Amino acid sequence: MARKKTPKKTKLIQSLKAANRQLKQEIADRLRVEEALRASSELLQTLINAIPDLVCFKDSQGRWLEANQAVLDLLQLNKIDYRGKTDAEIFDIIKHVNALSCYQEILLDSQCKDEKAWQLQKVYQEEEKIRQNDGILRIYDVMKVPLFTATGVRKGLVILGRDITAKKQAEADYIRLASMVESSEDAIIGNTLDGIIISWNEGAKQIYGYSASQAIGSPISMLALPERPNEMPRILTSITAEGGIDHYETIHVRQDGANIDVSLTISPIKDALGQITGISMIARDISYRKRIECTLEQLRHQNELILDSAGEGICGLNQDGKITFINPAGARMTGYDIRELIMSDLRQITKGHCRSQTPGEPHPDSLQPSPIFATLEDGKVRHVIDGVFWRKDGTILPVEYVSTPMRQEGAIIGAVITFKDITERQAMEKMKDEFISVVSHELRTPLTSIRGSLGLLSSGLLASSPEKSQRMLDIAMFNCDRLMRLVNDILDLERMHSGQLPMHKDWVNLADLMIQAADEMLPVAEKAGVDLCVIPLEFKVMVDRDRIIQMLTNLLSNSIRFSGANKRIDFTAKPQENDVLISVRDRGRGIPPDKIETIFGRFQQVDASDSRQNGGTGLGLAICRSIVQQHGGKIWAESIFGAGSTFFVSLPINP
Repeated sequence: MARKKTPKKTKLIQSLKAANRQLKQEIADRLRVEEALRASSELLQTLINAIPDLVCFKDSQGRWLEANQAVLDLLQLNKIDYRGKTDAEIFDIIKHVNALSCYQEILLDSQCKDEKAWQLQKVYQEEEKIRQNDGILRIYDVMKVPLFTATGVRKGLVILGRDITAKKQAEADYIRLASMVESSEDAIIGNTLDGIIISWNEGAKQIYGYSASQAIGSPISMLALPERPNEMPRILTSITAEGGIDHYETIHVRQDGANIDVSLTISPIKDALGQITGISMIARDISYRKRIECTLEQLRHQNELILDSAGEGICGLNQDGKITFINPAGARMTGYDIRELIMSDLRQITKGHCRSQTPGEPHPDSLQPSPIFATLEDGKVRHVIDGVFWRKDGTILPVEYVSTPMRQEGAIIGAVITFKDITERQAMEKMKDEFISVVSHELRTPLTSIRGSLGLLSSGLLASSPEKSQRMLDIAMFNCDRLMRLVNDILDLERMHSGQLPMHKDWVNLADLMIQAADEMLPVAEKAGVDLCVIPLEFKVMVDRDRIIQMLTNLLSNSIRFSGANKRIDFTAKPQENDVLISVRDRGRGIPPDKIETIFGRFQQVDASDSRQNGGTGLGLAICRSIVQQHGGKIWAESIFGAGSTFFVSLPINP
């Protein structure tokens, strides 16, 4: 028989069931909370591990609670159970695991800084340099955030660290770049796309005169010339459309109004997306360079003028003996056009070297290799006084030349040849030799006669014959006079040529000069049976009286000597537009056509026997020419062989 439940027992059972249900609910709730916490913890761990920054949580005693993967990787704690351990305890573990680890100091130093954050009771922030085991130095911006309870009791610590190595490097680069920009002597100017100045360095101030405060905010076109208002806008437009411009040379205006030559390098400034956000302009003052270039151009032009106007030939060679330049005088001497000679071989005009040869074809045995090419090899200066070049037409060009090496950094890179045509000099040397020979002959002839006459007189053989003795004395006196004339003529001529015989010019009546010269020669004309007809001209001329009379008497003396008996000489003068023309006309034997151009030379006579027959020295007409030339006039002769000659002298009216 079933026992009947009492109300009290029933109530207890119901209470126990309710408590059981509540317990189950609480267990389920706790499981849900734990699951949520676990999920939240996993989510938090996932999140902090995904963060590249350093993240670490510590409790109130400084024991590690959690650290993200960035911390574990940095300090090499992946294989170490760090949770619940202090920095010192982790240090001991690292020390045993890896004695070479460089992070031990960091851990020991971290405790001190943790304590500092708690004491300050605020965020503690500083930069820390951490050198990794691979030797790379990293810089971190570390923040330590202390946590406290509501009553001010330590609760924990959050450590955050961000790698700012790249940022610091960028800052250092920026500072260095800014320093370079600021200290640059070039103007470095930043502009907006509209051409408004946004940056202005010290170099810009030095070049343009504007301070940064004056320039920033102003249009860049303020630097352009007033007559070029569209230059800068056009450049800025081309930059945005086509890219940068290098070394664009133009003229800008300084603050003081002075013009300066500048070289511009202009580049677009782009953002991270490649969009052009501004324009950078670097301006370099090239005024000094321009002045140098202008000076060099002037020097080059002057050198070119000097080379072009030089009477000597000047030729440049490269190391291979090719002609790199030749002046007009050099080309003219050789008969070539300058363009024909440039980069041609020098052997084209110097096929050998000829010594002691007069113009004409040299003997083959006299040819030697040109010393010019030896200069290119050994670098020695060579002076050749009797060289030979070949003209374009194949004729010989006697030259004197100097070959001088051109050096660069000690190496021979070519040579400069300076040469001159010595054809005239050789002719003059020949004339000098002939002159010496003639003078020797002319001096020896009268001296021999004098010596012979005096010898006969001194021997006493003619003592008994006074007439023969007088004849010997006459011969000696005649030859003494001839010798004196010769010496005087030579001295006069040389003094005139050397400028040692000064001219004393004054206004003189030409008629007086003509009459005086005729009077001096009248006895000679009468003795020779020559009729001297003078028609003087009343005309004032500025001349040296004595020299003009000397010249006129020489002309009259020549005409008298070569006229012959019973002949007439006309001595006349007439004024012309700019000069007065004097003429001496004889009716003697005349001058052959091949002699008429040479009779004014030294010791030049129509017939070599004339000096013996007529007592001439062959210097009279040369003296006449010198006197007339020193008065700025001209002298010449016209003749019909066998019918007589006329000598003309033209003297300027206004010398």
